[in-house]
Order: sequence, then structure tokens, then C-alpha cells
Amino acid sequence: MEIDERTRQCSRCRQYRPIFEFKGLTDTYQVTIYNNCVYCRQANQLKDRRLVQVIIFRRDSEKGIQIMLSQRRHPDKPYLGLMQGTGEKVDVYTNDYGHETLETEDAAMCETLEESGIILEEGKLQKIWSETVPSQIEWTARRCDIQQAVYNVTLSIFIYPWDWIQEPIATEPDKSSDWTWHTFQEVIFMNLIPMLQKNQDFIFQEIGKYFNYCEIESLDEQEENDISSLTQKK
Repeated sequence: MEIDERTRQCSRCRQYRPIFEFKGLTDTYQVTIYNNCVYCRQANQLKDRRLVQVIIFRRDSEKGIQIMLSQRRHPDKPYLGLMQGTGEKVDVYTNDYGHETLETEDAAMCETLEESGIILEEGKLQKIWSETVPSQIEWTARRCDIQQAVYNVTLSIFIYPWDWIQEPIATEPDKSSDWTWHTFQEVIFMNLIPMLQKNQDFIFQEIGKYFNYCEIESLDEQEENDISSLTQKK
């Protein structure tokens, strides 16, 4: 785009586009109320919708890293027959001022409890991926031009280490199958819901990093114990 007196750098997206300014007068000086391009102002007006997936994982002594999945089985719901983690839509709440609020982490924990009976500890819940897509369809991340969009649909993936105590339960058998554990070698041949299918390699990489970090922490703790025992002997 040719840059001229009608084209400026948008303060939000930093692209050079036609800028529409609204100026207000105060007692002492003129102030610019906004100087964003039409694309960014349109994006700011979109309704926010979010969907979450929680991948609970463990490391089996024989099979290695496994993740917990179930199969979608409700005939009237999208992605029938595909494999998924826990989680779904993030509930939208309207506050006293009429503004919508959404709590992604709370939704991840609540949906996991409702769908599997597993209680998550917030401190162990880790967000590893997120993407926002302009969409014309509520709760569907089908990308469209920002000027035609009605919603900003944000997809998020969390990972969580299983505690080996709480057994997953199929609490919604009409919506999904029993929860089962699968290795990476099994998952790559499965049909997953789109946000998991797109990120399956990345998910296992991040889980691997978690165990690497735990091993380093364990070695550091062991080293501290060894030093402490030597000090006490002296």
C-alpha cells in the first residue's frame, strides 16, 4: 500500500492503512480518541468465544508417555467419532455493566470434572497453545475475513499430569466413550478433533519437556540432600 497523508501506521496492528481519527476537544488541547485502522476497530467489536481442551497425561513404566482421550459419540454434535480430551465451550457471563466475561482456566477445570470426574489443581494446569480466529459462526473456528466476522473464537490447549489416584469416569456416556490411554505411536493414526490433530506433535513435545524438567528438579534435590548429609557428618 502506498503511504501518503491519508495512510498512517495503525497503533494496534502496526500496518500502514487508511486511519480514521476521531478527535475530541478539551479545555487545553486536542486529543485523539482512537487512531486504529478499520480492521482493528472491527476486531475490537467482535464477540469473544472460547473453546478449551485439556490433555491429561502420564508416563507408564512400560509404554512411556500416554494421553487420556475419549471418542465423541453424540449424533447431533460436531466432530462425531473423533477423539478428544476434556473440555469444550467456555461459558459466557454478563456482569452488572452488561460486559461479557470468560474464564478459560476455570472452564478447563470445570469441564474436566464434569466429563471425567477428575479434580484438577490449578497450579499444575499448563496452557501450551492458543489461537484466535475471526469467524462468522459462534463456537466454530472457521476463519473468515475480519470485515465479515461476528466472533473472535479462541482455541486453547492445556496439559495436566495425572496423579495416578483419580480414575477417569465416563460421566457423559451419551456424549463420549470411556476414557482410554494412548501413546504417541497410537495417536498419530487416530482421527482427532481439529485443534488436537493440528498440534499432536507439539502436545507430546511439551509433555516430554515436563518430564525432563521433573528429572532435573529431582537431580537438583538429590544433590542438595547429598551435600546436606556430608555437612552434617562434619
